[in-house]
Amino acid sequence: MNETQLKDISSKFDLHTTPPEGILHSFVALELTTEENMRAFVGTYGPLMKAMDDRAVAAYFANWLSTLALAVQYSLTLYQSVPVISLSNLHIYLIPANGYCRVSFSLENSQMTESPVDEVEREAWRNEVLVRFYRDTMAPLLNKMAEVSGLGTGEVWGQLPTKFNYYVEILGKEIVDPIVVRRLQDDYQYLINNVPAEVFGITRNPFQVTVRTIEDIADPNKKVQMRNRCCLYYRTDGGSYCYTCPRLKEEERVARRRAYREQIASAKE
Repeated sequence: MNETQLKDISSKFDLHTTPPEGILHSFVALELTTEENMRAFVGTYGPLMKAMDDRAVAAYFANWLSTLALAVQYSLTLYQSVPVISLSNLHIYLIPANGYCRVSFSLENSQMTESPVDEVEREAWRNEVLVRFYRDTMAPLLNKMAEVSGLGTGEVWGQLPTKFNYYVEILGKEIVDPIVVRRLQDDYQYLINNVPAEVFGITRNPFQVTVRTIEDIADPNKKVQMRNRCCLYYRTDGGSYCYTCPRLKEEERVARRRAYREQIASAKE
């Protein structure tokens, strides 16, 4: 990775070439593909994130891994080069943060795979990169986590699409080069529409979801995405349903909007 790409990915996605500071626990990703070691990880991570059960650990772990997957998607499009990520060279860290715990990543080496210049060859390269990453790195980790936690694979993989949709939308607005914007959309559409379900080890491509929008909690003229799946924050100590949670009843969502707007209005008086 060149210096610019390294700093960019490190700051945006917590993916590093050396172990970050503050590590409490460290794991080699390959270790977590066995039931025994994944159960040990769940037992270690659960109390740090104040989980009430293993299913919440699974949802949170999938959310953190989605950040790693976004690093791949981002590098693929913006830099046209991707760090080589495998289970054996990927390290996963638990780091205390604000009374809870964040999950961070590092790679043992900064080996890269570079995009060909030719567009047709680049498409083949992109396809191979995404298939290999999801088949060989993401699927073994997420499917093993589903197996040991009791949270269904659909719920585990379902943590990824909302974050991806949100990030791709924001990034598309930030990029000024229309060629890069088009590449961003094309790369994401390949992931959604063309990566076969068997690559993920489940019955359907998890990125093929219907995006539902709801009224923004603060602005009645804006829409925000409803989460594709519940993040299970309510299954952590002191947690509750999020405003964008698909499990939240609509009357409760309306009540939260009203209360929030009244609070903001009072603060301005």
